[in-house]
Amino acid sequence: MLPSPGIELIKQFEGCYLEAYPDPLTGAEPITIGWGLTKKRDGSKWKLGDKITRREADDLLIFQLTSDYLPQLQKIPVWNELNINQQGALLSFCFNLGASFYFTGNFDSMRKMLDEKAWDRAKNVFVLYRNPGTRVEAGLRRRRLAEAELFLKAY
Repeated sequence: MLPSPGIELIKQFEGCYLEAYPDPLTGAEPITIGWGLTKKRDGSKWKLGDKITRREADDLLIFQLTSDYLPQLQKIPVWNELNINQQGALLSFCFNLGASFYFTGNFDSMRKMLDEKAWDRAKNVFVLYRNPGTRVEAGLRRRRLAEAELFLKAY
């Protein structure tokens, strides 16, 4: 089941755009639409000029979270021990940074925090992943702090 606090956080930081736009970091691909979605239901890419309705954006977000993100998160060894807020924070984190973040070499600090259940390090660890020196750093810092806050929130 999708952790609803994560869906709300995704929506808060992604915003909903019903016309396709270029990625804010690259200014080009991936072309994005809706709640930060980079591919259609069939897996094909969006093109500039593509449009969807708000309902299509909502439905596609839930579809992609369920099919592409949740299965990867459920492979994290401590996933079932996390509360709904912790799961939601990780859902937002992986939606922004990649579904299989836990299993790649670029996320050692996050993986170690989860494996060791070192929740006292959550705030510092989340904020590491913010693309320092880029024009999107400030927004990513706000997002990482919000994810950390949600992660540390009791039920």
